[in-house]
Amino acid sequence: MILKPHAERKLRNFYPWAFHDEIADVQGDPEPGAIVLVRDSSGALIGQGFYNPRASIPLRMLSRGEERIDAAWLRRRLMEAAARRREIQGTNAVRLVHGEADGLPGLIVDRYGEVLVAQIRNLGMERWRESILEALRALFAPRGIYERSDVEAREDEGLEPYTGLLWGEVPDPVEVIEDGLVFETSVVRGQKTGFYLDQRDNRRRLRGWVRPGDRVLDVYGYIGPFALHAAAAGATAVVIDKDPWALGQVERNALRNGLADRISVRLGDALEMMETLLVEDRRFDWVVLDPPAMAKRRIEWERGVRRRFVEMARLALRLLRDGGGLFFSSCAYPIRLEDLIEAARLAASDVGCRLVVRDVTYQPSDHPWVLQIPETLYLKTLIVEKQSAGD
Repeated sequence: MILKPHAERKLRNFYPWAFHDEIADVQGDPEPGAIVLVRDSSGALIGQGFYNPRASIPLRMLSRGEERIDAAWLRRRLMEAAARRREIQGTNAVRLVHGEADGLPGLIVDRYGEVLVAQIRNLGMERWRESILEALRALFAPRGIYERSDVEAREDEGLEPYTGLLWGEVPDPVEVIEDGLVFETSVVRGQKTGFYLDQRDNRRRLRGWVRPGDRVLDVYGYIGPFALHAAAAGATAVVIDKDPWALGQVERNALRNGLADRISVRLGDALEMMETLLVEDRRFDWVVLDPPAMAKRRIEWERGVRRRFVEMARLALRLLRDGGGLFFSSCAYPIRLEDLIEAARLAASDVGCRLVVRDVTYQPSDHPWVLQIPETLYLKTLIVEKQSAGD
């Protein structure tokens, strides 16, 4: 494969993708999903990558040299990825592989105690399925491996979604242990691969700031990890979610951790439930807004998602008492930190309050992001304190 000059520069600077209009020539007739040599316009080798002409991203880089890409190469990459997670403590749940950021494009692997959950997102990795399974078994000795390849990215690659047991035994529910709390979740029916591993650091921040007697509102709360961390610090919490199963798990997890008297749930649309709480004259010391990825493309932000973010921030600020704190997150790459700031600023103008920034956070270290790969930075959280107009 020969690249055009502008693409050469990107890939030499460790960007991992080339698009159709960046490819000058494809030599031979490589099968979709095959590994191809990638060269610049002079014929000099840049590296090797997966090639799938059917996909919107036809080239995904694997290596910067001519090293042999085989089962031993895969094991080395997996071992290197695991080694980068050694400093993570206080939990049995960790992301072991984070796709391109770990040099394994299209592969996600999460660990929940003795269980691994794998996600394969492109055709190249799909062709390596058996090698991946063998390597995971050999390196991590899990009790079982489950696959959650139920993502839209597979359709673009010409693949059907797939979920199911790959090997061994996978209990349902599984237990996530985090800072002394136990969460029962399901890798079979839960969101993502079963748990929001990427909000671990923010949950710890909230738990460290909460004081006994504080009131916390956890919007889009899923199975309640933010709420339970806050309750463990002495707060009372309300969890909003539209998934009955998830709220059932909130109540189950609250009971399991001896916190049932501090947790309540609200089933329904997030904005409607927030409006209801306002009508009930409820106020909170902390609000957590962690919505799902509402924008897959930038145009979706402009066409309506921006408006929804402003509205949810407005409701959150109206529900916050003066001096209260807001965790405002987005897990969508197209939504930038500047967008969160703009939405919070517009909402504060409508409410008539001043916002002081307490922190800006990103995803934790087991979800690494690479400066030359902007797409690997997806989770942004703006943490602000509400002050009254008179302060």
